[in-house]
Amino acid sequence: MPKMRTSFQGLVRLLAHSLYPEPDVFIRELLQNAHDSIQLRRIEQSEPAGEIHIVVDERNRALIFTDNGVGMDRRDIEDFLSVIGSTGTGSRARELAARAVAVATIGQFGIGLLSAFVVAERIEVQTRKAGATQSWRWVNQGDEEYQLEALPAAAQPPGTQVTVTLAANQTAFLDSRLIRQAVRRYADFLPFPIRLNGFGPINAVNAPWHEPGWSDPAMRAAALTTFLSQRYADSPLLTIPVDLAHPRALGGLFVAARYAPGAQAGGTLDVFQARMCIRSNDRELLPEWARFVRGVVDCPELQPTAARDNVLRDTAYHTLREALGAAIVAALLDLAARDRPRFLQLCDWHHDAIKGMAAQHPEFGAAVLDCLPFETHQGQLNLPDYLARQPTADNGKRPLYFFTHAADANQFYALCQARAVLAINAGRLFDEALLRRYAGQHPETVELKPLDQLDDPALYERLTLEEEAAYQRLARALDRALGSMDARVRTQVRRFQPATLSAVLIAGQRVTAFDEMERALEKPFLLDGLAELAGEVRDRLRQHPLTLFLNAAHPLVQRLGALADPDDPRYRLLLTGLYHGALLNAQHRLTPAAARRFHADLQALLSAHVELI
Repeated sequence: MPKMRTSFQGLVRLLAHSLYPEPDVFIRELLQNAHDSIQLRRIEQSEPAGEIHIVVDERNRALIFTDNGVGMDRRDIEDFLSVIGSTGTGSRARELAARAVAVATIGQFGIGLLSAFVVAERIEVQTRKAGATQSWRWVNQGDEEYQLEALPAAAQPPGTQVTVTLAANQTAFLDSRLIRQAVRRYADFLPFPIRLNGFGPINAVNAPWHEPGWSDPAMRAAALTTFLSQRYADSPLLTIPVDLAHPRALGGLFVAARYAPGAQAGGTLDVFQARMCIRSNDRELLPEWARFVRGVVDCPELQPTAARDNVLRDTAYHTLREALGAAIVAALLDLAARDRPRFLQLCDWHHDAIKGMAAQHPEFGAAVLDCLPFETHQGQLNLPDYLARQPTADNGKRPLYFFTHAADANQFYALCQARAVLAINAGRLFDEALLRRYAGQHPETVELKPLDQLDDPALYERLTLEEEAAYQRLARALDRALGSMDARVRTQVRRFQPATLSAVLIAGQRVTAFDEMERALEKPFLLDGLAELAGEVRDRLRQHPLTLFLNAAHPLVQRLGALADPDDPRYRLLLTGLYHGALLNAQHRLTPAAARRFHADLQALLSAHVELI
């Protein structure tokens, strides 16, 4: 029966490319091998101190990695280095574990060496086992044959030297800057110095969480802040130390001190396992709602995949994810209680991420909603503080007044101040959704009062029947005057404070949508069919008129209400002026058509005034 044939060279390169999609990962793998070799030697000898050297040999198109670790003898080479899929490091670690000897190894020597064939045309390993009287040279060019040569002991000090001869199209890796970047990304926290061309160390060796004696939390926070700002080129506004017991994890998280519109704040982690980076810019380990957080976490209990570029989603992974979420929430609540100005700044700069995630993820929202700030005329208040300042209504509930068009602040703040109540400006994204969720969670004690949709007797006093009859002519005259301007408005008369406020426009989201549609229709060109659709939407919006409340306590409204015939053309500019004044006071953006009409009316009114002088 015919047998399948295998191209060994093709298999080696296929495995290398499949396991290691990033070409610079061979640097990580060779540094891991060097680290593990040093750790294995330290089981027998505490000296010499471990160190790793990288040399760039441009003339020979080669990179040379050297360590003073345990090295290999012929048996190690034949059992592990020359057998694809065999891992010498893992086997040796298991042997030691059986003897109750713990060793902090992280790589898989036999497998990891494959990664070099992503970029190499030839690999040479020269090695000598500590205490041996002979050294060895092993050479492979990515095929099934290798060279193995015995050398005198003097040819190689204890340890291993790996020479990677780069393929002709991979000479970019002779750039020392690229090597330095890869070392910082993958091996910054290896506990042994890594030197490049004799200089260094080029790795940090230890992060703040590796240093002993952090009895002073302030000193730890300062050191962590400095470290994170240097690593990520971002100044932290909030630093979150990571020191978890189950699963054991160390590191640091931070929220950047910069404005981050949308959800562009981060939500990424550099994930380390036993000091070696497994995954840069990971977006999965942090909870989905933590998009405003960045940082680095080292968890030895995570289990890497075969390529060591990701981790298994096992119990340790999910437990760590939950623990990191709890640490972030605890840090936010602590900052809110301890340093409110900085917490307010954080919530402002990361509004969309924090409030957006609180609105989208109920578990996060439930944890932080009580401390999130909302804008009022008395400053930024959280909801418990806001409600504590509100009077209790007859039904035993406290009113939660809010408006959803940020520009309505002028009119609604004035109304509420006059009645000694507070209103929340919920004009930013997600504010209204969070207020409604909060009220839904406290139905027995909180009553929502949307000011831009509300004819509330507590704010707008009803007129007597006699007064209503007296003002009816004025209201109808104003409706007719505005109708001639193509403004869909329904006028009503109330009495409210302050008396200096002549009119209030109850508009809400409808006026925003309407104005945007009007501006779109003013453009000289629209896509085919869009103009017709926009016009249809505008017509539908016009079926829901705005409400204009005239204030019977205002002197001008009182005088106009006393007119025998407010429909007289002489008064039209005064009537439309009440509407335009309310429109401007609410800071709604005028459409081009409305602005032109207002400008024309104002010019006519000024001219009439000049004639009276």
